[in-house]
Amino acid sequence: MRTQKKQNSSRVTSWDVADLAGLSRSTVSQVLNGHGDRFNEETRNRVTAAAERLNYRPSRAGRALKTGVTDLIVVAVPNITFGRQLQDTVEQIASESARFGMSVFVRYAGSDPASTLAAILDMRPATVVNFRVFTAADLERIEAAGIRVIPSLDSSQDPAGIEISIGRLQARELLREPKRRLVYALLADTRLDLYGPDRATGAAEEAASRGARDPARVRVPLNREGAREALRPVFEKPEGPLGVCCYNDEVAAAVLSAARSFGLSVPDQVAVVGVDNTDVGQLITPRLTTIAVDLPALVRLLVAALEPGQDETGQRIQPESFITLVPGETS
Repeated sequence: MRTQKKQNSSRVTSWDVADLAGLSRSTVSQVLNGHGDRFNEETRNRVTAAAERLNYRPSRAGRALKTGVTDLIVVAVPNITFGRQLQDTVEQIASESARFGMSVFVRYAGSDPASTLAAILDMRPATVVNFRVFTAADLERIEAAGIRVIPSLDSSQDPAGIEISIGRLQARELLREPKRRLVYALLADTRLDLYGPDRATGAAEEAASRGARDPARVRVPLNREGAREALRPVFEKPEGPLGVCCYNDEVAAAVLSAARSFGLSVPDQVAVVGVDNTDVGQLITPRLTTIAVDLPALVRLLVAALEPGQDETGQRIQPESFITLVPGETS
């Protein structure tokens, strides 16, 4: 009667599983928490059958009180511009982590990373996937609290390496015409820009290696008039052909709009390379030259280290293997 009442009116507990199985709560608790090897097969089967019949789910809060950590993976996301790729990334992490009984929680850092740090320390997750939200000092505090961080402080995975390689590949494509003067078009936005500066640095490194001038940096809003005014200094009276590396395909579209407003031909007077290989970039005319980033492959590197007890790979990633030039009509 007690079991039937629990099934119909409230949350089923391990006491109910023990009652139905005819075993002590201590035995049931140990079997349900992964210590079933201490008991014979018949006992384990009785616990499993009772739990399945009652549709019992263990309490995460109770487990956290005992172990000091939850079974959560927190994906820490900075306050920057993310498109569809963020959703795909989170879904990929969630799908893989579900295989070993973990749940994913997304935490947006907003403009105050300190509050995100405090929240994570309070939550006590098993693992934090850090998308460049925290400083090295923050990561030391998180790891000191017994929380895994991926990538870890001593990881061979270089978060900035891929961004620098993106910028270098953009500049390399544009400098196939060596007379072009490079410009790096960053996004004008109130949110943090964690990736644009590294990409611009990569473009500058590539330009220097080819004896070209250091690219001017311009922040471009995503509207026609704003883009026109931001680019006026370089588009109004260009000193020869220009090559514009763009933070992403949206910025590239704004740059192309501004170029048309100044009567500049593409790619003869203004050549443009975006990033992200978006559908829209491939539909506009002229079709955008862009950089495709194999984000799923990068996420797989993170996911491989998420399972409890697994270490991160010691192999240093090769950034160039994750990015590809998609030729279009703008370069």
